[in-house]
Amino acid sequence: MAKKSSVKIPAIVIIRLIVFLLIGCIFFWIYSRAADFLTGAPLFDVKQVLVDQSISFIDHRPLKALKGQNIFSVDLAKLHRHIAAEYPQIAMLRIVRQLPDTIKVLAKKRDILLQVQVHGKYLVVDTEGVSMFYTSQALAFPVVRGVPFERNKVVLGVASSIKELNLVVELFGQLKLYPHTRQLKVIMVEAGNVSKIELTVMPHVQIIIDQEDLAAKINMLELLLQKGKINWSQIKYIDVRFKEPIISENNPKEKQ
Repeated sequence: MAKKSSVKIPAIVIIRLIVFLLIGCIFFWIYSRAADFLTGAPLFDVKQVLVDQSISFIDHRPLKALKGQNIFSVDLAKLHRHIAAEYPQIAMLRIVRQLPDTIKVLAKKRDILLQVQVHGKYLVVDTEGVSMFYTSQALAFPVVRGVPFERNKVVLGVASSIKELNLVVELFGQLKLYPHTRQLKVIMVEAGNVSKIELTVMPHVQIIIDQEDLAAKINMLELLLQKGKINWSQIKYIDVRFKEPIISENNPKEKQ
């Protein structure tokens, strides 16, 4: 005959196990009741969806469809992906629940910096180099030409990986750092050759610069403009690629 097990479980262990099971059942019952309350009570039905005024241009119909749904059943991650994919011109997007019945869509509209001419269209780019959208007609922003899109893929809503375009974005950022260069109204940028980037500024004067030590060369331009001795109507171009800036004046004979 098989021997009976001689292992004896202390009564205190059994009592503790029963207590733990009882506590677990109580917590499970409380959780179930709380879940039923949160997902079923009319108190938590969505009554309003508030959209940041800076992105009021988005289509509100999908957001209005959320009204009446339980606030905890709304898939915020899915909604975030939809809005981010649909509107690349939106930055810092956040969608949050405000209990008991409000969903907030918080965001910031990207600021347009320039537009890049590409295949008969214009790609609009923000201050961080993010491609936002295409337009068939040029907007009232600087036009950049010569960017080699043939060997680079553009993804809307994503920062550019194109060297020439990123260099132009950096260039505009440097121009905004100083009071005089900030006032330059750039019309066009030829960016195909990073060793000779040509900016056309009002009144149709060229500023020539390159990628080497960009910050120092913009500072050189600022110091030149500070002197206030430039007669823009007589200037053909300003070249700041060298140790000393080169200023070329128009030939009077060319005006005749």
